[in-house]
Amino acid sequence: MRTNYWSKLAVLACSVVFLSACSSMKNKQNTDGLGPDGAQTQGLDNPDDLQGPNSAYRLKAPYNQVYYFDFDKDAIQHDDIPSIYVQAAYLVAHPNARVRVEGNTDARGSREYNVALGWRRAKAVASLLKQQGVIEKQIVMLSYGKEKPIAFGQDEESYKLNRRANFIYETK
Repeated sequence: MRTNYWSKLAVLACSVVFLSACSSMKNKQNTDGLGPDGAQTQGLDNPDDLQGPNSAYRLKAPYNQVYYFDFDKDAIQHDDIPSIYVQAAYLVAHPNARVRVEGNTDARGSREYNVALGWRRAKAVASLLKQQGVIEKQIVMLSYGKEKPIAFGQDEESYKLNRRANFIYETK
């Protein structure tokens, strides 16, 4: 009877140790900044630090850019002009640098109309670059019209994202 008591006590003690060992790891958070493989990690303290279309990266060069347009318009938006000036200054200072400006439209309208509108959008960006002293051989203009959407919805938000000019630095 005595051994039965000690056996039960030993099983109970082992169970308590086993369960307490498992529960101590359950909610442990890694707060030392090291990942599971020992690599240093850093979190995002402020979600506003994410770079979006109107963030500070737009005022640095050489970075690819996207400039958006209003429906059926080829006029550059006022907020985009400083970014284009910065890109122009970079291109003037680096005459071997090349940029491709791709005009795009939303899905509304005929193919021919949208190719022409995309061309006018690319030309608007290129013209502003040239006004700032960028030489013509540094700029390649293309129009994809509605052929290269980045948003496939049939709603105004998708249409807004597709009405754009992509500003892409080319590498040799």
